[in-house]
Amino acid sequence: MLERFKQLLGEMNRGIYEKETEISLSLLAALAGESIILLGPPGVAKSMVARQLKTAFREAQSFEYLMSRFSTPDEIFGPVSIQKLKTSDTYERAVEGYLPTADVVFLDEIWKAGPAIQNTLLTVINEKIFRNGNREMHLPLKLLVAASNELPAKGEGLEALWDRFVIRIESRPIKLEKNFRAMLLEAPTDFLGPTDFTDSTDSSGSMGKSDSADFSDLKITAEEYAEWAEKICKIGVKEEVLDAISAIRKSLRAVNVDEAAERRNIYVSDRRWKNIVRLLRTSAFMQDREEVDICDLLPIYHCLWQEPEERNAIRALVIKALFAPHADKLVEMKNALAEDIKYHRIRRSPDEGRDYEGEIESLSDALTSLERQLGDNLFVSSDDKTELSAYLRDFYRELAFTRQDTMKLYAE
Repeated sequence: MLERFKQLLGEMNRGIYEKETEISLSLLAALAGESIILLGPPGVAKSMVARQLKTAFREAQSFEYLMSRFSTPDEIFGPVSIQKLKTSDTYERAVEGYLPTADVVFLDEIWKAGPAIQNTLLTVINEKIFRNGNREMHLPLKLLVAASNELPAKGEGLEALWDRFVIRIESRPIKLEKNFRAMLLEAPTDFLGPTDFTDSTDSSGSMGKSDSADFSDLKITAEEYAEWAEKICKIGVKEEVLDAISAIRKSLRAVNVDEAAERRNIYVSDRRWKNIVRLLRTSAFMQDREEVDICDLLPIYHCLWQEPEERNAIRALVIKALFAPHADKLVEMKNALAEDIKYHRIRRSPDEGRDYEGEIESLSDALTSLERQLGDNLFVSSDDKTELSAYLRDFYRELAFTRQDTMKLYAE
């Protein structure tokens, strides 16, 4: 399974520049049955992410719409059927070709939608249900990707809808100069303009129009999607993962975002934590694990911030929680070693007393193993790995100092 998802993500990222995080986490959200929002300025390929997600599914239908203050429910959910009104006096929408029949949905400028659309989206996202007249439709929706260049305005009742988007990502312009130049020199595409979201099997332009024939055997069928959903529910969660989640939840009450400012209490709803665990189960399933492992946890910082400036602080907080048991072990060992040195408990050989050298070696191996597992995670980005290396650099330095201190135990 892991190899298949690696290949699928490789094909979906082909020809696209620096959108690996958006695409991989969107696929994770789709398989978990959750939704994702991309925040960023116009023209940074936010719509391309949703288009690429459609190519991950065989025979998938899609729907795209650019919201405005004047958008009506008819434009999103389908117009009222005049025929039904005439023949049976029934108020129903003609939904074919609109959001209720789509597998993948992209809604741009989501916060410009009116209250009628927003209220319906709450049920659509959370329950995968659309109330059409006097009946309920169970939707085929696998992923809803929303986009905006701004956060939801405070005090306008948008908090509930904002909370429904479990994964939140800042989508940025191309960073590396070589990628920027390569994008400039490629054939013209719809990267910066309107897109035909209904057809993902056409040209193989620069922003990743993948030829469906190239990886049709990797695409996810409706039968597989349903089967996997059942298997994901059966994925276990290790006790150490629950301990780490509890530690993260506690730490969110006082997050140091800005050194000069007061610590922030970042609220995460119980429903959101439940959805996060669903994401973790899906991550474990996609990487051939029968239980959620501690190495699955790092990407959840995308689910925890309320404002973009909180993201890096929360990522650091999550990294710290992942290594907390190892850090506690090091602190305990350093304190015990300091006591032995203080009271001149000199030894003639390493075989006497506590085996500090062996414990240091075991701890170093454990750190290296977890670092490798995190590096292999499908959903850990290159930026995440950089932050991880910076944290572990200090950790390994402390280990080296502790190893030097053990020499003070032996008589010269």
